[in-house]
Amino acid sequence: MIQGPPGTGKTQTILNIIANILMQGKTVLIVSNNNTATKNVYDKLSSPECNLGFIVAALGNKENKQEFIMQQNAAYPDFSSWYLEEYQRVLQESIGRKSRQLKDFFDKKEKLAELKQEQSQLATELEYFNDYVHKSGAGTDKIKIKKDLVSGSWMELWQECQTIAEKDKKIGILYKIKNFFEYGISGMDFYRQDTAKIIITFQMMYYRQKQAELEKEIAELEQYFESGDKNLPDALRSQSMAVLKNKLAIKYGDKKNRDIFEEDDLWKNPNKFLEEYPVILSTTFSSRSCLKQDVVYDYLIMDEASQVDVATGALALSCAENVIIVGDTKQLPNVVTEKDREKAEAVFSRFQVHEGYHYTKSFLQSVLDVMPDVTQTLLREHYRCHPKIINFCNQKFYRGELMIMTEDKGEKDVLTVVKTAPENHVRNYYSQRQIDIIKNEILPEYVENTSEHKFQGKEKDTIIISTVDDEISDFVDDPYLINVAVSRAKKKLLLVVTGNSQTRERNIMDLVEYIQYNNFEVTDSRVYSVFDYLYKQYAKERQDYLQRHKKVSGYDSENLMYALIEDILAEDRYSSLDILCHFPLNMLVKNTEVLSEREYQYAMHPAAHTDFLLYNRISKKPVLAIEVDGYDYHRPETKQASRDMLKNHILELCDIPLLRFKTNGSGEKEKIEETLERIYGKINDKS
Repeated sequence: MIQGPPGTGKTQTILNIIANILMQGKTVLIVSNNNTATKNVYDKLSSPECNLGFIVAALGNKENKQEFIMQQNAAYPDFSSWYLEEYQRVLQESIGRKSRQLKDFFDKKEKLAELKQEQSQLATELEYFNDYVHKSGAGTDKIKIKKDLVSGSWMELWQECQTIAEKDKKIGILYKIKNFFEYGISGMDFYRQDTAKIIITFQMMYYRQKQAELEKEIAELEQYFESGDKNLPDALRSQSMAVLKNKLAIKYGDKKNRDIFEEDDLWKNPNKFLEEYPVILSTTFSSRSCLKQDVVYDYLIMDEASQVDVATGALALSCAENVIIVGDTKQLPNVVTEKDREKAEAVFSRFQVHEGYHYTKSFLQSVLDVMPDVTQTLLREHYRCHPKIINFCNQKFYRGELMIMTEDKGEKDVLTVVKTAPENHVRNYYSQRQIDIIKNEILPEYVENTSEHKFQGKEKDTIIISTVDDEISDFVDDPYLINVAVSRAKKKLLLVVTGNSQTRERNIMDLVEYIQYNNFEVTDSRVYSVFDYLYKQYAKERQDYLQRHKKVSGYDSENLMYALIEDILAEDRYSSLDILCHFPLNMLVKNTEVLSEREYQYAMHPAAHTDFLLYNRISKKPVLAIEVDGYDYHRPETKQASRDMLKNHILELCDIPLLRFKTNGSGEKEKIEETLERIYGKINDKS
């Protein structure tokens, strides 16, 4: 099983597998739900670079077979330059050596891409943090430093100062002396600030130093690639192709004329046909009828398996000894009409068939359901889209697992969202207002690069997505459709969407807010964007701080809750959500004017925090706060109960839902899921 997210080289991977099959002298049947994916493979094999189209037979239905028979070529390619003779052993040794070198080459490439992703996230978040610092009034310029400190030192200073704040103590002379000798920090004006502002300064210094460290690491790796062998991948590819062509020249070169087959030979002489054409292309539906029905291929490769239904997928599965299934559960599934869905569900319900075999599932998903331990590989490296474009899909659908290999060169207007005036413009699925915006405001700037979303597998430099709807419909909001549509755009993505407010959270609105966040577009909000990069780093250090155990808190009850929330968020429908622990209220509340004086003093205290904050990793907006209350510590009429009431009202004023759980309570999982469903609705079950 090969899971291939958009732009991660599925076709190239299939070509590499085919090459290895041919080197073994084996046969392969390549199928998909339509001819488009298999034609793509054929075009690559037939390209001047490969020149291997002569071993491929595009069969399948009767018309395709007849067309192939009519267009057979009796001549082979000129094999004279394909023979390696005495150079084969030397070349194969060179390939082995280069393969080992390439492993290190690609490891460093991935590390460079990882660092650049981190650098981009930090730079964007720092822009918002600068705004937070300005509003907080923290004097970050008051600190005096006589030593060069690494980011870890600033994190340690933050941790220590946070501990002081949580104990509700003031910074004493011993702490100041220690900081002077150990870290070279001086300046009495700096320490005259309250503890919250001192912590903000340490956070700012952490950001800056981490940024400098990332820049240094990136520069070192770029220097490695600049001074190293840039031609290594191409050289290995060229040498590998030479070895493969030598293998084929030896097999076919002794024959002067090629056998010409009749249509009857496809079922009368299938083995002889496979000797000439070891690579067969077909749709899944026609896979058994390409040649004689009892023919068993050595390998089957099924491409775009998310669009294959269970029945035809099983048909293809019966054709081969070994199977490679290629697809992506996050892209468009097979289409099942409502009529077929009802009939299929009735049959499966009546005979109590295992859910994994249900006809409404794609073949890809069925295999994963029925054989959860099947060998899987995820293609992580993305090579198609601008980083700002694909990172939406990466964060929204793939939990940040993609390695973005394209480069952000600071291009402008990579992402654009245009909202219509908030009125009802749609008539019978037709929005003249959005048409006018595209025609008059967008197309004049992209007249040579206009494009539209057609279907999975295509790509364009510029993609324009028009939602049409006044109230975003389930069809427009389909996560598979959004994933495919966004990931078609290589250089620019433009979204035209209604300006009407929506009745609930929507996937398409995540895209709108992602664009606004990355474009630094100011939106009216009572809360700040979540500083998740900063607090993810803080959480890692906090774990080490707590005796190197996998704990996020000194309280077992909070550690158990954290584990429970992580289990919930592991479900696909919550893939766009993440969790932060002990997130401070002063980093949440942006509009402090709505707070009373007492609420303000409490919220700004550096020790005031939410136990857990669930947030949207795409929009960076808080979604749900969760508190774990010790039975005795939080009992009524205590000081902590009074603080709880303050926190409850502050979060209410910030429009952040809150759940409180007692340590002697039950049903936590169900209550969290019910709350998230109220916020997001069942539509996100797909995402």
